[in-house]
Amino acid sequence: MTATSAERGRAGIDAGATLWKLALLREDLETEVFPAGAVDPVRRRLGEWRPDTVRATGGGGAQLAAALDGLPVGQVSEFDAWPRGAAVLAGRAGWSLPQRHLLVSLGTGTSILAVDGQAAARVGGSALGGGTLLGLARLLCGSESFAEVTALAARGERGRVDLLVGDVYPEGPEGPQGDIALPRNLTASNFAKLESREPADLAHALMGLVGENLGLLCAAVARAVGTGTVVFGGSPLTDNPRLEEILRLTVAFGGCEARFLPDGAFCGAVGAAVS
Repeated sequence: MTATSAERGRAGIDAGATLWKLALLREDLETEVFPAGAVDPVRRRLGEWRPDTVRATGGGGAQLAAALDGLPVGQVSEFDAWPRGAAVLAGRAGWSLPQRHLLVSLGTGTSILAVDGQAAARVGGSALGGGTLLGLARLLCGSESFAEVTALAARGERGRVDLLVGDVYPEGPEGPQGDIALPRNLTASNFAKLESREPADLAHALMGLVGENLGLLCAAVARAVGTGTVVFGGSPLTDNPRLEEILRLTVAFGGCEARFLPDGAFCGAVGAAVS
């Protein structure tokens, strides 16, 4: 029996600089991840899925569409795809996102979108992202995959690498320096203590370096656009509770709430599928 269009569903591909994320949207959400440039595996997966439509987004979207000759692939701007994907993923999880919120695409680098109802605009970003983490981890920890970095960080203690406020003011806020109004466990300077060079501690410190700086940036942008909610998605957050915790605490320190999309690595791919 031939599958109907509804049964076949709609496929979206987020062709990023490091990973190509695929999503098949029908009653259930099916996902797949390949290294960037893996045209043949993508072609095989789409052949197995046989979707009714295929749409691509991300920096490699045009390259992918050209490589998949004979297969019609529509193009979607990633700044259109991400808000649509976030709405779908939030709805599947039973979330109710506020009309105005910040949406953060944490990938190889980071893009920050201001969402207001159906309208979305890029309002900032950073060269810090998953690519930064992996590149520095290769240099400092000998890690060759993001999964390795994440596993190392889960065992590490960045307080042995980073200089904390409590190290600078050991007497606390009531000491002779007066009220510093900062938590003792806040980072005063990344990598400035370096009492440990254990790969696990270095990996956790790298999570702190990227996570705290992104968290502070996102909280500042959120306040500037008039929202207190920052919604995160992206592959670096997959099975990465240490980075999620750092972002959550740092965004809270900046006066905002951080939320993390379920299946957030596929936000762009899902958004492309429904666009």
